[in-house]
Amino acid sequence: MTRRRLIFWAPERTRGFTIIELMIATMIFSVVLLLVTSGILQVARVYYKGLTEANTQTTARGIIDNISQSIQFSGGPVSETVGTSPGTDYAFCINNNQFTYRLGRQVRNNPTASDQTWHAIVVRTITGSCSTTAAQVLSSQTVTGGRDLMGQDMRLANLVVDDIGSNRFRITVRVVYGDSELLFSPSAPGDTTGYGRADAVCRPERASTQFCAVSELSTVVVKRVQ
Repeated sequence: MTRRRLIFWAPERTRGFTIIELMIATMIFSVVLLLVTSGILQVARVYYKGLTEANTQTTARGIIDNISQSIQFSGGPVSETVGTSPGTDYAFCINNNQFTYRLGRQVRNNPTASDQTWHAIVVRTITGSCSTTAAQVLSSQTVTGGRDLMGQDMRLANLVVDDIGSNRFRITVRVVYGDSELLFSPSAPGDTTGYGRADAVCRPERASTQFCAVSELSTVVVKRVQ
């Protein structure tokens, strides 16, 4: 009689992760996640910095183009800029085009601080004598028949129209984007109101430098229409 032997097979005992292995894996995953997050934040900073600089340069170019075209093709007398005190409204005329400007103040829709204003530079056409017409009040929400040349959160740091002779005029425009705490003056670093100076620049040590930019343009224009 043949005997049959029954063989029972038992699976090998599986081995799980130890606490130390789980901790190591968690640490590695955390480092990778931290690096990925840091990379995303850096890309976002670079993107917003580029966008801020592009908008600031476009605004400065728009201002200098408006003034240049008025000098070239409007004809009539051209007055130079004379005012440099921050927070004060000044005006200069190119024929019957009046440019009113206020230096060192940030443009905001609802200004609530002394370093803010409704408007920074406005151009309008004067029917009568431009040279005897008072400047617009840029601290007011409404300006009469004026057109804004500067967008939100920007400020006009410097504006110079200088007659250099032979019907030539040098125009210098400096536009600054950013809140006051992001700005300082290299010529007076201890001045708490340095944001209003003509040489205001971004503070390099601040974490929000992607929301700060400076654009300065200068050109010489020849008057074509007398």
